[in-house]
Amino acid sequence: MRDFLKKFFAGGFSLGFMAPMLAILLVSTTPVVASGNDCNLAPDVGFNAAYAEVVEVEEGGFWWGNAPRNDLSPLISDLYVEIELQENYAEALRLELIPGYSYTFCIEFHSDPDNPPTNDPKGDVYLFTSANWDRYQSDYQMVSEGWQTPEEVMDMIPVEWRDMVVFLPFRDTHAYEGKRSTSFSTALDNDNKAFISWFGDNSDPEYFLALDNWNNTRPNDAVSVDGDMIVQVWIDVEERLTLPRFTAYIMVGLLPLSCVIVPMLLHSKYHSTGAGESSEKQELVPLLEQ
Repeated sequence: MRDFLKKFFAGGFSLGFMAPMLAILLVSTTPVVASGNDCNLAPDVGFNAAYAEVVEVEEGGFWWGNAPRNDLSPLISDLYVEIELQENYAEALRLELIPGYSYTFCIEFHSDPDNPPTNDPKGDVYLFTSANWDRYQSDYQMVSEGWQTPEEVMDMIPVEWRDMVVFLPFRDTHAYEGKRSTSFSTALDNDNKAFISWFGDNSDPEYFLALDNWNNTRPNDAVSVDGDMIVQVWIDVEERLTLPRFTAYIMVGLLPLSCVIVPMLLHSKYHSTGAGESSEKQELVPLLEQ
């Protein structure tokens, strides 16, 4: 019985130690986000108002965010929409992204036949959280009223403090500027909001895919084209494999515990060797007669 318990404990410990590693290996071999430059959407995919909403950059009050909007359903299926983007203006696609899915965005800028620009149709694409979308709207209103921060002043501000002055894209990376077409992918690890609201209950986290056709305060953005554009947006949604949160606690806990448990097992095994009764008969060496 004692040997059975030892083997059972050792087997359970090995299984608990190896299971998270195997799960992590499985996830690493599975694509976390959709790859490729094109979105693979069915020809009949269109716009669904339950999953997305087109919003204007001028919606909402100055500095005080937007008025309450209708709740959106989590984006769990593909989406396609065409947006008319005017000169010196911006619009966005409001979405509710959730963990467990990867999202591939494909965007193309085209000339509007009714008011085509003379140069190539190019624009900027940003993915924002709700807080930075509000900041982006405030930046648009400030520039429209002539309150733009001078570029020489912006250069004097350290990079780590510039988020107090300018807007930042999601994860500081999802900014694609001066593009005629672009595609990128992202996925969420959790659905936590970046800030706590003191003015009411927290709503579901929202994200905004901003389409920019004006000269904003970022130094590398595209200037506004002298005309209108039509922007095509494809969103390819795919389910992804995610590890439960407790696997992280298992990995963190098992590593230090193994430094204690493994020596104890070796010590117990060493001292138990030879402690059992042997069934073999001892052969006596006969005495030699002189």
